[in-house]
Amino acid sequence: MHIHSTRHVMIAGSRYATREMLDYARRAVQRAQAKGYTVIVGDNPKGVDMAVVQECRRLKVRVIVAGIANFPRNYGCKHGSYMKVERDLYRVMGGELLDGYTARDRWMVDQARICLFIWNGDSPGTKIGYDYAVQRGKDAHLVNFDRTPQL
Repeated sequence: MHIHSTRHVMIAGSRYATREMLDYARRAVQRAQAKGYTVIVGDNPKGVDMAVVQECRRLKVRVIVAGIANFPRNYGCKHGSYMKVERDLYRVMGGELLDGYTARDRWMVDQARICLFIWNGDSPGTKIGYDYAVQRGKDAHLVNFDRTPQL
């Protein structure tokens, strides 16, 4: 399944998110709706993904929830779509398969025009997703909520 990406925004982020990060994620969904975008989000039942899905449900925003199982772990949105991403879509240079969630994250980046990553400053998966989006030439944004002092 290929999705035309001109009106799709991916919103992703850390599982371990502060209230400030979750509020930011909800505002991002509201802005996506105001601009007429379809939101692409992962199916994690925690953190940013869950906040995005809940806000999409509340506002009935057009949404595609992506995961690696037969159903979304965060229950998705009845008014939206669920996409099971097959692990064999992406491989590393030697030909080995990537893990399922990395494949899912790459699929979401590849389908979106704009990629927003809400990062706690620690989650490696969020940063890796952002780096992949930059590599793919996407309009990528990394919003860093790390509050630890930088030495």
